[in-house]
Amino acid sequence: MPSQDSASLSGEAASAAASRTSHAKKYLAALGPGFLFAGAAIGTSHVVQSTRAGAEYGTGLLGFILLAVLLKYPSFFFGPFYVSVTGKSLVEGYRQTFGRSVVALFALVQIPVTAIIIAAIAITTAGLAGSLVSLTLSPPTVAVILIALCGVLTFAGGYKLLDWVNKVFVVILSVTTLFATIAAVPLVDWSFYPATAVSPLLSVTTFVTLVAVLGLMPSDITLAIMNSLWSEARNKTQGRRSDTTAEKIDFNIGYIGAAVLAACFVIMGAGVMHSQGITPADGAVGFASQVISLYTSTLGEWSGVVVGISAFTVMLTTLLTVLDGFPRMISASWYTFIRPADETETSRNLEGSPAFLVSLIGLSLLAVVILYTLMGNFRLFMDFVMVVAFLISPILAALNHFTANGPTVPPALRPSKLINAWSWLAIATLTLLSLGYIAVRFVL
Repeated sequence: MPSQDSASLSGEAASAAASRTSHAKKYLAALGPGFLFAGAAIGTSHVVQSTRAGAEYGTGLLGFILLAVLLKYPSFFFGPFYVSVTGKSLVEGYRQTFGRSVVALFALVQIPVTAIIIAAIAITTAGLAGSLVSLTLSPPTVAVILIALCGVLTFAGGYKLLDWVNKVFVVILSVTTLFATIAAVPLVDWSFYPATAVSPLLSVTTFVTLVAVLGLMPSDITLAIMNSLWSEARNKTQGRRSDTTAEKIDFNIGYIGAAVLAACFVIMGAGVMHSQGITPADGAVGFASQVISLYTSTLGEWSGVVVGISAFTVMLTTLLTVLDGFPRMISASWYTFIRPADETETSRNLEGSPAFLVSLIGLSLLAVVILYTLMGNFRLFMDFVMVVAFLISPILAALNHFTANGPTVPPALRPSKLINAWSWLAIATLTLLSLGYIAVRFVL
């Protein structure tokens, strides 16, 4: 007959096992916004700019790209962090920390910026479609059709559809990209800064290119606000708030994954295009075809269709993601702004709301106008998108920092001294680089 002590030990072991299972389920349930972060990030910044950086500079810009990803970490992490300690998004945090005027100014600045990003993602997706099948329609027209289709799916499906579709296709592209990168490694010149780069390291041309590449690396800091809104939506769906540890695990998976894939596209561009002296095409369809050739050159002809479809679906998922995230952000800003000062924030379902629909239609129409007026040169257009994102990044980084350390967060729950120092370093560096870019382009 078992002793009382052994029975007690068995009970404790069972309790510990049940506790571990409960913790594992809690962390798995929290996964979602981090994957959406990766899905939104793995778009033009990776497929276009990272590949182009590798094609023109070999591995010369790889260290700078990884350093930028590391530097920006706190600015992005403050999004899910704020939700975990307050239950509110960063938009509401801006309102309670800085007031309604800052929320209004933030939304007004973001409207044209987000429309430009939507246009950039749509034209890249259209380019991938044109590289897979012969299309009689022009790339901007295909991009408009894609925006319309994704807009309908976003409005009808909401967070649950977005979460499921994004996870499937991000995993597929990640696996194929890792295999293609491994195959390209032997072809890479691993010099710190190859002599065959298109311009010297210490030159205005390289500095301007670097700013353009880093603008959306791993993404625009606006994604931190979108991430906080997705975390809030996930919490409403599950009926409970995820704690800081669960949010951090989810965020780190998406963030590290985006960083790894950024490095992969640089390495593929360096190994397959730079080593052979292939110049990146200026057109959307031409460049998309070159991206597909990165895979066929390393994995074989069989991979062309498979990877092409995978890359297209991931870009399509990115378009879906931003067509959910940006209208969600603008509509949240609107509801936060119009709320009277003496009223507290209420739990509002943004999906399907009138403000969300108006934001979705308005941003889509503005993106269509941009596609037909500013798309004369794909390369210049992409550089413009990245530079705009980079120039506003120090402002967004500062807003996120002060919100995460503001009066709405109890002192005991605020970020650690380490991550705050890290955040200050990011703000200072991004500010200096932005001022340097303005001086180089418009003063000197």
